[in-house]
Amino acid sequence: MRNRIHSVTTEIVSIEDDVNNIKIFTLSDPDGWPLPSFMPGAHLDIYLPSGLIRQYSLCSDPNNKTQYMIAVQMEIEGRGGSSEMHNLSEGMILPVSLPRNHFSLGDAKRHIFIAGGIGITPFLSMLPDLISKGIDWELHICAKFGEKISCQSLLKKYEKEPNIYKYISHGGNRLSIEKVISKIKSDEHLYCCGPSSMINDANINGKALGDRLHFEKFGIDEHLEDAAYQVVLKKSGSVVKVPKGQTMLGALRVAGFDVPASCEGGICLECKTRFLAGTPIHRDLVMQPSDRKEFITPCVSSCSSESIELDL
Repeated sequence: MRNRIHSVTTEIVSIEDDVNNIKIFTLSDPDGWPLPSFMPGAHLDIYLPSGLIRQYSLCSDPNNKTQYMIAVQMEIEGRGGSSEMHNLSEGMILPVSLPRNHFSLGDAKRHIFIAGGIGITPFLSMLPDLISKGIDWELHICAKFGEKISCQSLLKKYEKEPNIYKYISHGGNRLSIEKVISKIKSDEHLYCCGPSSMINDANINGKALGDRLHFEKFGIDEHLEDAAYQVVLKKSGSVVKVPKGQTMLGALRVAGFDVPASCEGGICLECKTRFLAGTPIHRDLVMQPSDRKEFITPCVSSCSSESIELDL
């Protein structure tokens, strides 16, 4: 289990039911002290009573130092974290990490956001920051049904904003990511958060944007059919075999190599490692394209060549 040296003690002060089997948790300091500040797009590691560690985007106003808000969707076939979260009660103490940010706002004159389902959450911390600074933005929200738009109670304050667009696929109104990207100017950035299909569409159509394309994906891709390969560790000179069906991180651990890791889902980037040779298969959810040229996340990523060399 991860060391909790830098954990922050919070109390669950309220739990609100939302659509799509989502619960919105409001956390505060038990003694009323200000909480550590965070930047728009940040997330928390939540240390659950069972020992599980899960990451959730902060969806509250960064200017409000008295509370953190997170939205947790129940994943019936998930790994158990969301189920445990949904069984927590108001008044319980919940240790969390210091806020961390791998999905920060870029330096742009205008920001365009695309949200799918629970992917609306990181943008809910970005909007109040941009509005307070008078920076232009545009939000595209995708859902299957109008009444199924996630975090509706948190979106109410923006009902009169003219630059929010909703796309309801059940009604035949689907978002064209290609069309949105075609209108992006050189001083604008695009942010996409949602299911894998949405992220893949954005990556395919947004290659020309380079680091002006930011994304965060929900859900973990399982790829257990990768062919066996080996990991060459440059500093130690060791060679570790990764059999079919095992993760790179798992194989390294079995071989006795301690690689720091937390979420093991390609989100926190704690296991981010430089690779020196080989052809990686990137499956992390947050790294920028420029970083993927040098780094890999052993917890979820793999290799399409016979071997990959790590700077370990």
